[in-house]
Amino acid sequence: MKKLMILTMIFGTMSTIAMADVEGGHEGQLSFIPKISMGKDIESGFTDDTFKGINADILYGATKNLEVGANISWVPYGLDMKNTTGVKSYDDTLDTFGLMGVMRYSFNQLDLLTPYISTKGGWIFGDAKVVSTSNEVSKVEGQWAIGVAAGMEYKNVNFELGYQITEFKESTNPGFKKGTTQEKLVYISLGYRFE
Repeated sequence: MKKLMILTMIFGTMSTIAMADVEGGHEGQLSFIPKISMGKDIESGFTDDTFKGINADILYGATKNLEVGANISWVPYGLDMKNTTGVKSYDDTLDTFGLMGVMRYSFNQLDLLTPYISTKGGWIFGDAKVVSTSNEVSKVEGQWAIGVAAGMEYKNVNFELGYQITEFKESTNPGFKKGTTQEKLVYISLGYRFE
């Protein structure tokens, strides 16, 4: 029964996608969409609760509705480790640079509005130095990120609401917490499409 329900859902989704039709679309076009983003860390491990950054999608219209490409980003996270036991000092900011693959699916155009959904995933680079009370130096390093978003495009202006999980690798020094931590982010972004 479960398999039948899953197959029904898959076929229903496929038929919905097949029926979607964006007037004009972006098939065969290369687009550059720079964006400014701001958001909130809803499950913070060691960063401040809010963040701001810039990113850009470089997209190619594979079909009328589907665009694929890359996302590059820069987000400076403010670190907050003042109440962490064993930490003497730390960098105030963890500058991260992201390189991710992105897919964007646009639905039917509603007059001048085009709703879309997108997903992205890839690598996050950057680190911050942490010094323990015993003067051991360690790092917090970016690892990977995945995210989903929904948005609207109006005359090349893009507004997006998204959710992203970013993983950081923590110190392996004995005096610090070992392993990884994930920051769960909710954000909004505003961008403009250049074709």
